[in-house]
Amino acid sequence: MMKKLISYSLLFFSAIQLSAQGRRQFPNIDSARVIVVTAKNAAEKFFALRVLDRYYYTTGLYDSSASAQTEMYMIAKDLKIDSLMSLVYRAIGNRYVTKSDYNFSLASYHKALDYSDTELRTTGLYGNIAYVYAMTGNNKVALDYINKMAAYGQTGIGLFFKNLLYGLVYNNMNKPDSSLFYIRAAENIPGANPDPLLYAALLFHIGKANELNNENDIAEAYYKKTMVFCREKNIASSLIRYGNGYCDFLLKSNRYEEAKQIAKTNLLVAQKTNINEGISTVAEVLRKIYTHSAEKDSIIFYAQMQIDYKDSVNNQQKIAEFQNLTFSQQLREIDEQKRVSDIKLQRDQNIQYALIALGIVIFIIFYLLLSRSFITNKKMIEFLGVIALLIVFEFLNLLLHPFLEKITNHSTVLMLLALVCIAAMLVPLHHKVEKWATAKLVEKNKRIRLAAAKRTIEELEGR
Repeated sequence: MMKKLISYSLLFFSAIQLSAQGRRQFPNIDSARVIVVTAKNAAEKFFALRVLDRYYYTTGLYDSSASAQTEMYMIAKDLKIDSLMSLVYRAIGNRYVTKSDYNFSLASYHKALDYSDTELRTTGLYGNIAYVYAMTGNNKVALDYINKMAAYGQTGIGLFFKNLLYGLVYNNMNKPDSSLFYIRAAENIPGANPDPLLYAALLFHIGKANELNNENDIAEAYYKKTMVFCREKNIASSLIRYGNGYCDFLLKSNRYEEAKQIAKTNLLVAQKTNINEGISTVAEVLRKIYTHSAEKDSIIFYAQMQIDYKDSVNNQQKIAEFQNLTFSQQLREIDEQKRVSDIKLQRDQNIQYALIALGIVIFIIFYLLLSRSFITNKKMIEFLGVIALLIVFEFLNLLLHPFLEKITNHSTVLMLLALVCIAAMLVPLHHKVEKWATAKLVEKNKRIRLAAAKRTIEELEGR
């Protein structure tokens, strides 16, 4: 037990250290791939997989992300560290968010909460949940979760994320001054080092807040900066989403030709990356543009494209829902396999302990019976015999329990009857063995007493 405790403690502190190092330990994807193969321990492999997984789901490689998350889940289960389980479910929720599967993402985030400590809740998970509600227009609920984050002091990326969320929600609520206050605060946090997805959101929502404030020149500057950044970082989904926002801004100013160029460029990106939802939304923007210029052929073309890809998106969502349910079932199967494996391991250990205990008791009994040096108490043999009987019964119970469960179909009554039958066979056998041992003990004690008497007589005669 002490060895297990020390082992788990070392793994736990190793996990904390690796988590704190984060991306600094795995500065790029190639390094993370190498660590996955050459990791010195399971915790190190877990955090390398986490870096790979982040890359996979942010770039749309969802199958690779699901595989990495399955491996992370198995490692977390084996190590039995709650903080790792929470990180896995948070990663699963992030993958669902990037696919716009918001119901599944919320379910995963709430599952992560079950395993998380206070720090992880306040610096990350509450923010993730708030983001989902903000994206779906549930601003009040989003604010409730952001306020839960605000109840605790944060620094770095946690504080950045909190302020960014406030800015996003206040933009949704058409409160640009409040939005700018928090977004500027996020922008000026030292050491935050946000990833490209979060930084792109920051740039766009600065532009959005200025647009709502009728500061159109500043808004456009930030919209353009957002587009450039998304292209540099090759963030296709953000480029399409924020590009559509920029196009809406241009359409309000009747700048249809500029909006058309941006929309066509984004359409190529969406088609190249096979983001059907992006194709549909860009086609809608192009339909609006050509409706203004009264080009009927183009209107019909992009309207039909919008309809076709909306149908495709709906079909993909159905397929994605099936895949998500399948993935959840795979995690449950891993849980069940782990549970069965742990039960088998525990049973094997208990059998070993029972055999060791039985061996010790039998050794003591035979030592007492065969020893010629001292007289043994009869009650001692009876006591050890009862202990041996109980150990044998428990040993048989451990050994036969899986077999009994199978033939009785887990029926409690039938299993009880089977154990009673085993006990009914063991008790008579125990009585016979005890009677034999008692007889041997009496005979041994007589020999010892007779030998002692002979020595006494010889000593008296010698005197």
